[in-house]
Amino acid sequence: MSIDDLRKEIDALDSRIVELLNERAGIAKKIGVIKRQNNRPIHDSGREKEVYSRILAQNKGPLPNESIEAIYREIIAGSRNLEKPIKVSYLGPEGTFSYFAARQKFGAAVDYSPARGIDDVFRDVLSGRCDHGIVPVENSTEGGIRETLNMFVEFDVKVCAEIVLTIHHNLMATCAKEEIKKVYSKPQILAQCKNWLVNNLPHAELIEVSSSAEAARLVQKATKSGEGQDCAGIAHAEMAHQYGLNILFKNIEDNPGNSTRFFVLGKKDCAPSGRDRTAVMCYIKNHVGALLEILEPFKTFKVNLTNIESLPTRKKAWEYCFYLDFEGHREDELVKKALDEVSKKCFDTKVLGSFPKCD
Repeated sequence: MSIDDLRKEIDALDSRIVELLNERAGIAKKIGVIKRQNNRPIHDSGREKEVYSRILAQNKGPLPNESIEAIYREIIAGSRNLEKPIKVSYLGPEGTFSYFAARQKFGAAVDYSPARGIDDVFRDVLSGRCDHGIVPVENSTEGGIRETLNMFVEFDVKVCAEIVLTIHHNLMATCAKEEIKKVYSKPQILAQCKNWLVNNLPHAELIEVSSSAEAARLVQKATKSGEGQDCAGIAHAEMAHQYGLNILFKNIEDNPGNSTRFFVLGKKDCAPSGRDRTAVMCYIKNHVGALLEILEPFKTFKVNLTNIESLPTRKKAWEYCFYLDFEGHREDELVKKALDEVSKKCFDTKVLGSFPKCD
């Protein structure tokens, strides 16, 4: 069989694929009408997870699962946009790791809105200016991101999904390594690359900026002005292409398994999917053994805690609340029992949301 014959087969398949995609989109559009009639959220993380699990289980190659998942991400995004256009807020500017996490979750067919700070992402969702927000909540190297967790004390929004993004940091510049005297990046990124920087650029000044994308922009700006032949930035690899920089060293993070967990914010959490996680904020009475009292019910009802962080309430000096997340959905019987007991030990408990676990 010739190349021309094979290409004709591909053309015929492409025509059929387009037909099927539009047929699928038409059904999704009808679902959107029903969702609006019943006041249900357009974005359903549990249903999306179910779709991905089913199609990947059916994949027999030669396309790898990663390719199939990427294709379906855009199919789902396009169909969702037919149900209702979605606007997503993220910590900007474009090119931050929050941006790439948002793209991993929602695909290209979404209106992305960069926010100047994590607090602004919460405000965008609370005010209804955006349907969803993306915020970093935990890093595998540095632990909980307190700037985000503190916002849950102040803002009444829900966690409706989580995203886990593998994080790779790249040193980029227009000069040689030996010429570098300044390194720009976000504080958390500088911390995640601390050992590499000490061993490779021990005399460089580390300059904290608002984001990794801003670091790359500042290096480009300094280079163009003729003042930046001695500076570098640490950012996502795509930022080097966007700002005309050279990647001098790839994957300079100290922990090769470095990853960050992001929360998807919304107005409602999700129905049970069978593999869920729940996040809560507990405001405890200040007395000896108070923390132990709120932890015991999780052991009693065999609910697996996955994270715990203490946070100031910002209402009274030396008054604290605790952020907890754990396996299970708020509607699961054992989780309900555990939360009922916890609420008796606190003067307030705030369920931030239940959402499908990101495998």
